[in-house]
Amino acid sequence: MEFLFVVEVDLEALSKSNKFSREEMDKIAFQDFESLGKLEYSIDEKRVDEILGEKAFCGGDLPEDVFQDLETQLEGETSGSYFWNDKEAADKFANFCEKEEVKFEMKSLENQDWNEKWRENFKEIIISENLKVTPSWDKKEDNTKEVFIYPGMGFGTGNHETTYLCLKLFEKIVEELNESDRCLDFGCGSGILGIAALKKLKSSVDFVDIDVDALDNCLLNLQLNEFEDYNPYHELVLRDRYQVKEEAFPIVFANILENVLLLEREIITRSTKKKGYLIISGLLKGQETEILKAYEKEFKLVEMEVKGDWVALLTQRIDS
Repeated sequence: MEFLFVVEVDLEALSKSNKFSREEMDKIAFQDFESLGKLEYSIDEKRVDEILGEKAFCGGDLPEDVFQDLETQLEGETSGSYFWNDKEAADKFANFCEKEEVKFEMKSLENQDWNEKWRENFKEIIISENLKVTPSWDKKEDNTKEVFIYPGMGFGTGNHETTYLCLKLFEKIVEELNESDRCLDFGCGSGILGIAALKKLKSSVDFVDIDVDALDNCLLNLQLNEFEDYNPYHELVLRDRYQVKEEAFPIVFANILENVLLLEREIITRSTKKKGYLIISGLLKGQETEILKAYEKEFKLVEMEVKGDWVALLTQRIDS
């Protein structure tokens, strides 16, 4: 039986303490204590009703000033759950929180329970009118504008923000790409990015991840998007079995953490075709400086997007 070890930080109390900002706490958890990821969720509908009172039952559209008042009162009323698959690592972060007088709660959850928690808090991600990420239970019919997924552990660190940023950058170059252009989703997790490429390009995608469970989730999502007939044309590969192909990829996604981007720089570079695009995310604000420096000999920065605490980079391999 596999467990995840979770340290749930009270972000409302954290904000009031003025000790750390949320961004600083994220950096501490990810960089110093190597958290695998974070699930952040807000208060439930009951609390919203408590704030609105009788206004919640007035019928029709609520006035603008009521929504503004609600947002003001809800601001900060969230919890952030950082998770590890190693209890000792989670304990170290918990000890840090205790030492710094950060209010927290520690718990262990079976992977199945954690996946349910992801599902409860997953909301549709709208990239544009032409692209959005929709949970499986909201699927009505297959189309090229929606990527359907079973949200779970494969969804990955930063989830909404980094996925949103990568797809936002992808949309900016999709018109330049040919339908025959192949794609590599390196560190694919649930496969959202590669599946979006399949929807738009109708070509082949290679999905690579270090975790076999992530690849299993990716395969389920391919089937959910009715790409099971594409099996001869795309590959799902564990990282230790991945080898750079003779023909590099015109488009590569690398939505992974900073330390992995640095460690895998050579393999990612060799996998990207000259003049091809590399979309990088999984970076907290400030980390892009070191990544750009590490990749500058082979890539030029085309555009950078920021959402919340997260950053994504659209780069192009230099033709030299």
